[in-house]
Amino acid sequence: MRYRDTTMTHAKLNLRQERFCLGLAEGLPQSRAYIEAGYTARGNAAEVAAARLFRNVQVQSRIASLQAEAAKRSEITVDDLIVELDSMRKLAIACKNPAAGVSAIMGKAKLLGLIVDKAEVATTLRRPMREPGEIKQMTLEEWTAKFSPKRDDGGTLQ
Repeated sequence: MRYRDTTMTHAKLNLRQERFCLGLAEGLPQSRAYIEAGYTARGNAAEVAAARLFRNVQVQSRIASLQAEAAKRSEITVDDLIVELDSMRKLAIACKNPAAGVSAIMGKAKLLGLIVDKAEVATTLRRPMREPGEIKQMTLEEWTAKFSPKRDDGGTLQ
């Protein structure tokens, strides 16, 4: 029969245990948090080992403290921000400052999801080179032969 030593419940976690706790606090499944923490496992071993680590008293204590911190951070809700923005809008109207009023209304609309900022992302996809220093360029004749439109008789169009 095994007995747990409860005298070290507040002992410091090692790096992988801390990462495991952070992964769980972010909402990852136990097995995924276990693997991303740096542990190696094959097959269902990740689920088994993650469940065992999750039952660790120090890990449970750390997860509880991380959840308490997250709860504290989320005390400010969207409703609180909307009330503040509404009071700022009223102040802008009273001060006859339409720009501030518009800004408060836009902030309120963004918080409620009525307006979504969109950004255009332009990326260029390129294949990696076979050799790091290999730079192959075509001559004009090679490019013309490869990409110019072809006629039915085999010649190129002018």
